[in-house]
Formats: sequence, C-alpha cells, structure tokens
Amino acid sequence: MKRFYVLGIIAMLAWPSWAVVAEGVEPPANAPAEVEWNAEQGRLELRYHGVTILDATIAVEDVGGNKVEGLAVKFEAAETLGEKVEQRLKFSAAKQQEGVRLILKGTVIGSEEAFPAETQSEAQNRFAYVRNSVGLSRNLRNNAVYDRRWDWVWIGPADRATRIQPKLAGKSRNVFSWESRGSTLELVFRPRFYQKHKDLEHFTPWTYKVWKGSVTGYCTWWSYRGGFTQETLDAMLAVFVEKHLPDFGYDYMQFDNCYQQGNGSCPENWLNWDKNKYPDGWKYAIKVIREAGMKPGIWVHRIHRPSDPHVTDIAKEHPNWFVHKPDGSLFTHRGFHVLNMTNEEAVDNMVRKLYSGLKEQGWDYVKIDGTGDLLRAYQNAECAEFFEDNPTTPEQSLRKWDIVAREELGPDVYVLACHTVGNAKHVIGLVDGGRLSNDGFQPRTLAQYNFTEGVVWRGDPDHCDVLGEWLMDTNAMMPVFAAEAPVPARTIIRPAICAMAGGVLMLSDKLEVYQDDRNIEGMKRSAPVLFTVPGQLYSCERRPVPWWLQEIDRPFDHWSVLARIQWGQKEKDKHVYHFKGAQQQEVKFADLGLPADREYLVFEFWNQKFSGKFKGSFTAPAMDENTGMDVFAIREARSHPWVISTTRHLSQGGVSLLDEAWNADAKILSGKSAVIIDDPYVMTVHLPDGYRLESAEVDGVKAEITSLKEIARVRIVPSATKTVEWKMKFTR
Repeated sequence: MKRFYVLGIIAMLAWPSWAVVAEGVEPPANAPAEVEWNAEQGRLELRYHGVTILDATIAVEDVGGNKVEGLAVKFEAAETLGEKVEQRLKFSAAKQQEGVRLILKGTVIGSEEAFPAETQSEAQNRFAYVRNSVGLSRNLRNNAVYDRRWDWVWIGPADRATRIQPKLAGKSRNVFSWESRGSTLELVFRPRFYQKHKDLEHFTPWTYKVWKGSVTGYCTWWSYRGGFTQETLDAMLAVFVEKHLPDFGYDYMQFDNCYQQGNGSCPENWLNWDKNKYPDGWKYAIKVIREAGMKPGIWVHRIHRPSDPHVTDIAKEHPNWFVHKPDGSLFTHRGFHVLNMTNEEAVDNMVRKLYSGLKEQGWDYVKIDGTGDLLRAYQNAECAEFFEDNPTTPEQSLRKWDIVAREELGPDVYVLACHTVGNAKHVIGLVDGGRLSNDGFQPRTLAQYNFTEGVVWRGDPDHCDVLGEWLMDTNAMMPVFAAEAPVPARTIIRPAICAMAGGVLMLSDKLEVYQDDRNIEGMKRSAPVLFTVPGQLYSCERRPVPWWLQEIDRPFDHWSVLARIQWGQKEKDKHVYHFKGAQQQEVKFADLGLPADREYLVFEFWNQKFSGKFKGSFTAPAMDENTGMDVFAIREARSHPWVISTTRHLSQGGVSLLDEAWNADAKILSGKSAVIIDDPYVMTVHLPDGYRLESAEVDGVKAEITSLKEIARVRIVPSATKTVEWKMKFTR
C-alpha cells in the first residue's frame, strides 16, 4: 500500500497585546491539509486542524456507470505556500481511455458553521443572481464547502460536476455527502480563506460568533438629522405600537446624532443628554422604548472637536492624551484632535469610561461612527513621527478603540462599525455589523458584499428610507394583495431587498410616512430579516442585480424564494430614476440550481397569484412601469395538499410556518403558524388532482376557506400576536 502525505507547517499568529482570543481555542494553521492517498483502495482522506475533513473513494467508471477494473488512478499534488496557501489535488486515469470518467464519492465533515456554496463559474454567466441560504443549501450550483469556524474551503469542479447534499446538521458538526465527476478531477483546499485569500486580516472566526438575530428597527438620522426630540420619540413610538410594527419584527429604536450635549466626543457629552431636546433624559427614552416592546440603540462618534468646551479643557489639562505633530503642537485633522491610544490613561478616561457608561445605562445597540475619520487621521503624514516613536500602527490604534468598547459593552450588545467596509474591516471580530457604504440607502452594496453576510458580520446598507428615490421610481404605484389601492413601489422594494439579502434593515422616514398604511406594507412583509449565509463565495459586484435567490431549509420543508427587482433607469443629467418595464423571461430551474427533472409549484407573493406547475422552466411575466418587484416561491410538487405560500412574510413561510405535516390516512394537513394581531393571515394550499378542501380549523375555531381549481386558501384575522395550531381536512 502506497501512502502520500502532504504535511503542513503550523503558522503562528502575532496577536496584538490587547487581542481577545477565545479561551482554549487553538487557531488553525495557515498550511496545507494532511493528505492520505491509498492508491490500491482508491481511498482519499484529508485531515486539517487535527480532524478528518474529507473521507472519500475515487473510482473509474464507464458511461454506463460500471466500474472499470484494472485502470489505475494517477494522483498529482501541488502546493502554493506563503500567505495565500493553496493545495491542489489532481486525479486522472493512469492511461487515457475513451468513454471513462473518474467518480469521487465521500463525505465532507465541518464544524457546526460549515455550509455549501458555489465558486465563480460559467453558471453565473448563464444566469446571474445573488444567492444566500437560510439553513443549509441543497443548490446544485454548489461546488464547495466552506467552514466558517475554521476558515477553510474545499472546492470541487463547478458547473454541476460536483454534487453536495447535507447529511447531518448538528450542534458540533455539519456533514455533507460529496460527489464529483469528470475525465479528470482537480480539487482545491484553501486554509484561512477569508482571512488570507480575501485579505480580511482580522477575520479570526474561531474567536467569535456572527450575530444571528434580526437587526431591524428605526434610526433617527436620515430623516431628522439632529431634529429628533423627546416629543418626536413619543409620537414615533405611538405609531409603531398602533401599527404593531414591533410585533412584525421592528425591534430597535436607535438615536443618531440628536441627543448629545456639545460637539465633541468625550464621555460627558454622550452620557448626559441635551435637556432642551430631551427634558427627561436617557432614562425616560430607554423606559418608553422598552414599554413599546422595542430595544434602545444609540450612536456615538470617535472624534474630539476642540470647538467643544469640554474637549478644549481636556486637551489643555491632558495634552499627552492626544497625538502631537513633530513640532509638539496638538495634531488636528479636519477640525478634531486625535486620541493617543497608547496612553492608557487617555483610553480609560475617553473610551473605556464612555462604553462602560453606555453599558450601565442599558443600551442594546451601539453604533460607533467615525471609523474612517479616525483611520484617515492616524494615516495622515503629520502623524508619521508619532507612529515611528510608539509601538502601534494606525490600524492597531483604531482597532484598540473597538477592543475596549467590546470589553465594556460585553457580548450581548449589538455593535455596528461605521462607515464603509474598507475602513470597518480593521475592526472585524470586535463588531457585529459593518456599514457597507456611505450615507444613504445603498442596496447595490448588499450584492457586492453578499459573501460576507452571515460570515464576517451583518451587512448594513445604511438607513432604508422607504420613500427614498435613489434607483427607484418616484411615481410608480404597485398593486399589493394587502392594500386596497396601489402603493408606492419603492415602499415595497427597498425593505424587501434587505430581507432578501439577509442584511440590516433600519428604517428612517419621517413620522407621517408610517401613519399612512399604504407605506408600510413592504415593511410588514420584510421583517424580521432571516439570518442567512452566502450561497456564493465571491462578490456579485456593485451593480443592480435583478435576480435574488434565497433558499429556506426547515425540518418539514425546503424551498426557494426567487425575487426579480426592476431597478430604475437614470434620467439623463438628473438624479431621477424611472421604471421602464422588463420583458417576460424564461427561468430554467437548472440555471437556478434546482434539479431539472422534477415538477415545481410557483407562486408570486405580491399579487398572490399561483403561476402553475412546471417542469424544466417557468416564465416570469413582463414587468410594466408599475411593477417594481416579483417574489416567487418555488416548491417541489407533492402528491398531496401542501402549503405553498403564506401572507405573513415575503419568504412565504420562512417566518410564520413553524411546523407542517400530512396525515395520508386521515387526509389532514396540520401545522403551526406565528401570526400578528389584526393582520389577515392567509395560507395558500396546492390541490393535486382530485383533492378538495373540506374544512379548516385554527386553534379549534372554524376558519374562512376559499377553493379554486388548483389551490385553496385558509384565512384568519388573529386577535393576538401568538402561535396558532391549524388543521385542514381534505376529501378525494
């Protein structure tokens, strides 16, 4: 028996003195995996970080699927070492023979954070979309398994040459069946994939978890700037409660640059509120937010403006707390002093005191602005001498700020770094969310950074103002099932994009916007935002991608939600965007990554229309100037009745359906649903040939039913926000 080993060299990490590493966790090596190849048995095993991550066999088969005896498999290995380690394993028949192919079958074992995904290939050229998954994906475009906890990826041939299916989703590991086919097989292992290959230096996922809760709520900044007062807060909370928006998932109420005293970032200014705007202060604000069923959030900055008397006094009394220029004077960047993060007295009094104070006050969400402002200040040429004389770098000084903030706030406070990925990447691992862009709703960044969502952090496209105009038609009025008259299309599309992307959804419109029911249907159907992991391990670029696919995996069902977005086209020489319409388009299930040999039921959400049962493909209808978005639920057809859509959320069951089961003997479909007070809840059920809905009960009470040719609907108007049990009786 011949054995071939590729032994990796364990690379030691140089941790900053203030880095927080999970106790007892050994970082994975930036080195190749250990490979054991048994040529006689055709057996391949990969071990990395002390455990087996691949156990497989490789055989030669003819076109009929029969094993070809006597034809050996040739194995070649190649490694690229250095910072970006890559390990390539190539298998081929020892002798060229027409009509034979190699079959690799086995199991990939990862941590509980491992998931299947695809790498860039011709599949994206044939049908471009942005893809993610709620739970583990079964998409046939997948050709890789990425293990987030240990930051490695195992890649097989793309374009359906590799088939990956989940076998086990456990508390400590996820297991996948793996099959790759081809005349030759080349497989690739990359350790430290996001950290090294994607140049995210501080990505050490074995030290922290991604925030999995829905980050949805309201931010005061975009609509009110500094004009949000205690009176505005009371009125806004009253509307949110009246419209039951916290029940729909809008959890946070976040103050942004509207409450603080003065104009400088010292703890006294942040912790003591402006009495003119908030006569009852922060205690009252937190109290009424919690009474409304929401969580309090707050914004703070990193800059110290000498125009503020507090900052001026501190700078005079403690000049060594700030960075100096070569001539000994205080360095000022764009009108603010820069904190010397190597001075522990300065850190304790200007940073630690602030975040310990916020923690003591009881904030659940802290937005730390000025990441880019502070970094650019540190990188200024006039700071060069300071960094030559001190044991730190601009990036380390920035990072230390967030290390201290996290130490004081603890793990249970959601922390957002602001702004832009290029700056916020330096505080990865210390914050839960990263601003993807500059100010203003930037939906294209959700496609650009889809590969980081649910892996690195939660992506924030900045405030989602539902009446904003950028890339959306100002005048388009879109028909929606829950509204008596058409509603502004952008009020549907903008929050729905965040929901499809799995990103942060923080509203920011004026109070009167939410008082009008026509403006909140999209908000209701887009929250909460389900936690997703990317289906693509690459950037989909910063451009308006029309198609978005979200897979949803539940113990009782697995389905896909396909959104088609009509992005507005810019009017010449004006910052105005209009819908021009879009032609109907054939969508092949194979291009989506679904098995092409099965029948699928397709249902459109916003107009509650059953498109039909299809095999091979379906046709997405044309979109006119008043159709900004279609959202199709795609489920495999079953031989018995099954729920194919619900009205609670655009995921069409991902939020509301908690359980579903079919009793063939009794012809009863039963389950559980999460419903919202006074929000009509409709379940649409497919009726295969011969089935008819006879009756329906919800919590033992008769429900309203409507039967059509191929579908039936069960409708209730809940008297409370709760979980209900339902049962539908069918005849045949």
